Amino acid sequence: MKKTFSVIVGLLMLLTLPGAAFSYVHAPGPYFSGQLGMSALQDSDLKDWSDTATLEFDPGFASGFAAGFNFGMFRIEGELGYQMNDVDKIKGYDYDYDEYYSDKVSSGDMSAYSFLGNVYLDFVNPSPVTPYLTAGMGMATVELNDVFYEDYDDTVMAYQVGAGLAFQINPHFTIDLKYRYFATEEPDFDGIEADLDSHNVYCGFRFNL
Repeated sequence: MKKTFSVIVGLLMLLTLPGAAFSYVHAPGPYFSGQLGMSALQDSDLKDWSDTATLEFDPGFASGFAAGFNFGMFRIEGELGYQMNDVDKIKGYDYDYDEYYSDKVSSGDMSAYSFLGNVYLDFVNPSPVTPYLTAGMGMATVELNDVFYEDYDDTVMAYQVGAGLAFQINPHFTIDLKYRYFATEEPDFDGIEADLDSHNVYCGFRFNL
């Protein structure tokens, strides 16, 4: 434990050395990026005119690919994203038996294909580590598959907000660690309204041209 702590402290000290020791350049210009991560999809309340139920999910998979332009302290980009979570259980109230139920689900998932325009505020400093804030808005196609023996989909507005750290390896290559809260308007699955909001954590790269 002490050895691990010493290694972490050493890495943090290296990252805080003056930027002149690294030959890094925060140069404006176009870039491409990609990311992989984990999606923690929150419980989704299913509502229709007569009944309600709640879906609970396992941790899932999230990914994204973007192209954008770096203006120095600001970046703008267009991003294609995908995330998917398996359904763990369904909970609700059975009016026929006048009781609450909680059933494991053997199959089924909820997924989202998204296209968002994102903006970033980079807190540029002399070190190779740049904190940033981000926000985005666009559209997402949400799918609910094989939960009620049918597949449903709806295209709705989507948005995300987040923060992260960019570790610049050289003038062209950057590693990103980021957190995002991603959410959509309530998709309508043939009269059943649902919720989609998730906490996503990513590790990615950025290639600056």
